[in-house]
Amino acid sequence: MPSYAITGASKGIGREFVRQLAQSPSNTILALVRSPSPALLALAQSHPNIHIIKNADTTDPSSVLAAAREASQILGDSSGGLDVLIHNANSVNLDTFALPPSKVPFDLEATRTFYEVPARTAIWGGAWTTNAFLPLIEKGQLKKIVHITSTMADTDFILGSGIDYALAYAIAKAGMNVQVAKYAAELAPKGIKTLSLCPGWVDTWESPKPPQLVEAEELMLAQFRKVEPDLKGQISVQESVSQQLKVIDALDAARSGTVIKARDFKA
Repeated sequence: MPSYAITGASKGIGREFVRQLAQSPSNTILALVRSPSPALLALAQSHPNIHIIKNADTTDPSSVLAAAREASQILGDSSGGLDVLIHNANSVNLDTFALPPSKVPFDLEATRTFYEVPARTAIWGGAWTTNAFLPLIEKGQLKKIVHITSTMADTDFILGSGIDYALAYAIAKAGMNVQVAKYAAELAPKGIKTLSLCPGWVDTWESPKPPQLVEAEELMLAQFRKVEPDLKGQISVQESVSQQLKVIDALDAARSGTVIKARDFKA
């Protein structure tokens, strides 16, 4: 009976992880959210193997510890351990997202604001979440920890596409990748595997897109095609998560600590 904990499970990629994993009644799914969306609540009502853990804010260490305690209580009736942790929670600062590095301000507090939002979720929150759930992972059978990263952190991609924006987001994801590799080095003697997993360019928008977003996506597509000329556009969350689950299923000690692009994965 594999067990999974997913952060940021209320919408988008996180909720799709919950939906696809819930199709197998033998799975136990812990959906960690600050506040559950109506769609997630509806999923949980129709699938008794989904357990929603509310007020689980990965940017607040006390909140993450409380979520881990609740997870332990839920899992206690079975093995008491957690098989797979998926740190999917994500955040960006839209006020600074479009700015290149030359626009970092000469002010301590303003610079902290420039960088902090994505780092607090990807790096700090990644460590807090991993550490809080680590005792449960140690008791699990599969012993896998997966952090959702981004190709935006790939320096070859940056240079090839010419993308100078999304600075703080890219740096946060790059830091996440290093942190995941460090966890792999530390936890290998315990049989725990870690992974930074790129989901692809995924369409997570759930309502009609405003014109400015459509325009921005067209610009991004043109830049992405400098690196991947055959790229047609965004993929659905369903396709992305299906690809990611294949990677997670195949994760072994040889791949631990690496960065893998889900769509390029070959078992």
